[in-house]
Amino acid sequence: MKELLKKLWDGTKAIGEDIGLPLLIIGVLLVIFRFVLTLVGVPTDVTLFALGLALISVGLGFTSVGMSAKSDKRQTDLLKELDKKVSALPLIIKGDTLTQPGQVAVKELLEEQSKEAAQKRLDDDTKRVGYVRGELFQNEDGTWSIHWGGKYPL
Repeated sequence: MKELLKKLWDGTKAIGEDIGLPLLIIGVLLVIFRFVLTLVGVPTDVTLFALGLALISVGLGFTSVGMSAKSDKRQTDLLKELDKKVSALPLIIKGDTLTQPGQVAVKELLEEQSKEAAQKRLDDDTKRVGYVRGELFQNEDGTWSIHWGGKYPL
């Protein structure tokens, strides 16, 4: 019984938009037809209006279930494809798997954190403002940075 219900639900999700859109259109047409009959002066029962609203509701429900199922399938397929492509990039920097642009960015960052690069940044700043505003120091991980201020005025 559980298998049958699952199969029925999966089938409903697959064709949800195909079922929901006609029901939605029929419901809107029934509501419009009810209003036209009322404007013309033909006495109508409220059942026609209720049936139109019910069809609109059921149509929206089927449409939303169908759209969410298609969206879920599309997203799952994209994630599987992305997972395959990322796992095909075996290049490792500092223990992380990175794409080629990511590796270039890490390489540039490591070059920026060398003692020479930090000294060049400090020299450029000194030339720009006319006096020394910081000093070089080495981080725990071996990279170099500038300590701004301290005994130097900013």
